[in-house]
Amino acid sequence: MSDPARLEATLGRVSLQMASTLDLDEVLAEITRGLVRDLDAAMARVWLLRSGAQPYLKLAASAGLSERLDGSRSRVPVGELKIGEIAAERVPLCSNDLLSDPRFVDKDWIGRSGLVAFGGYPLVFGSELLGVLAIFARRALTASELERLGIFAAHASVAIKNAELFAHVTELSQRLEAENAYLKAELHEAHPAGIVGRSPTLTRVLDELERVAATRTTVLLQGETGTGKELFARALHEMSPRRARALVKVNCAAISPSLIESELFGHEKGAFTGALQRRLGRFELAEGGTLLLDEVGELPLDAQAKLLRVLQEHEIERVGGSLSIPIDVRIVAATNRDLEAEVRAGRFRSDLYFRLAVFPIRVPPLRERRDDIPALCDAWLRTLATRLGTEPKGIDDTALAYLRDYAWPGNVRELQNVLERATILARGKLVRREDLPVLESAAGETTSPADGDDVPLKERVDAYERSLVVEALRHANGNQSEAARQLRTSRATLQYKMKLYRL
Repeated sequence: MSDPARLEATLGRVSLQMASTLDLDEVLAEITRGLVRDLDAAMARVWLLRSGAQPYLKLAASAGLSERLDGSRSRVPVGELKIGEIAAERVPLCSNDLLSDPRFVDKDWIGRSGLVAFGGYPLVFGSELLGVLAIFARRALTASELERLGIFAAHASVAIKNAELFAHVTELSQRLEAENAYLKAELHEAHPAGIVGRSPTLTRVLDELERVAATRTTVLLQGETGTGKELFARALHEMSPRRARALVKVNCAAISPSLIESELFGHEKGAFTGALQRRLGRFELAEGGTLLLDEVGELPLDAQAKLLRVLQEHEIERVGGSLSIPIDVRIVAATNRDLEAEVRAGRFRSDLYFRLAVFPIRVPPLRERRDDIPALCDAWLRTLATRLGTEPKGIDDTALAYLRDYAWPGNVRELQNVLERATILARGKLVRREDLPVLESAAGETTSPADGDDVPLKERVDAYERSLVVEALRHANGNQSEAARQLRTSRATLQYKMKLYRL
């Protein structure tokens, strides 16, 4: 670096190269590689500022002395160590005698590496601190060289800021595209009417929802299959201050274990085979809103560990990425499993369970809110009339009494399916007893509220759900996409149920 003309030409070339791209990773790589490749710097590094309760510098790019990377600190609080001091004071720090300089304590590494000089520069754009640029050299640096490196740091700040702004605009564009695609998919899904009923049991649950809605507290919805846990999650979202933003749902049971991390946290271009472009995960889609983790008990243990870290640190890293992205998302988890039993069996992490179950709410099964059945029938028959393009039908007292006497192992979902079939079969303006199917227990016997008590409830629910899947596949002649449409679910969920019930 002793030739000023060569130094200026080299720094100018590196400045042009890093200014020719708006990709932040390429800019950072060009800064560090350029200083090592074109100059005789032994090592060059860039730390970027990350905000939070305690701002810190994160190592974002490094070149040279690669053997040092594994043992070095990649996260430095502002104000600590030499790098943190440069950021805190926003003044350069230079030394031409590292072995004698008391400010540098790792003398063994300095001596082994033959390092003589250090130059550290704050990366500042306007009044905004972006990070720190630092180099090590194996010879003393002249005042002219340090001055020119300071000018280079100013150029680097402009390039980094431009790349960050471009990345922010690109991310906003991708977020809008992803949100648009998600909302379009949601519009094509059939969503039942809102929560219907005034029974004391339901009223207590709604009161709990209202109390917790205004907070940021994580909520765990527990209930049997078919009780409408998603409806309660939607109600919680609509009651909350986050209702202007999206409610994003993830069916944890319907995602392949190898894709769960990408689905939740997103991925960078080239992160794995087939990752042709950056993809935002569900956490980023739900920014400022609510994320529903449905069937959370189905998450594999390794995915549970990553979810726990996100809940603790309130930041994510995309697959294949190195930058931590802060998130502001309200988590609502839902499951039909007994998570405490899953913890005891070693299938669910206890620390994650306690994070999720801050405010548990039990969604009652239909047999505990039989007083709501008339209102549910009325609401669903009106919804069916709109969907099927028919005149709205009522239901006579005999049919209603028959429905109220049934134990409903499949809960509200089973009631909806029974009413849809009856609506199609009914010839008059009323659904009558003869339009309803014979409601049977898992054992195949006609049941009343007291029947089937000897059969465990989960077995009855599973048997009913299995029968629904079998019937849908039979009507669709084995076409899984058509069967999923009839069941008003996704093809992935149908395949999961087929595997679960060995169909």
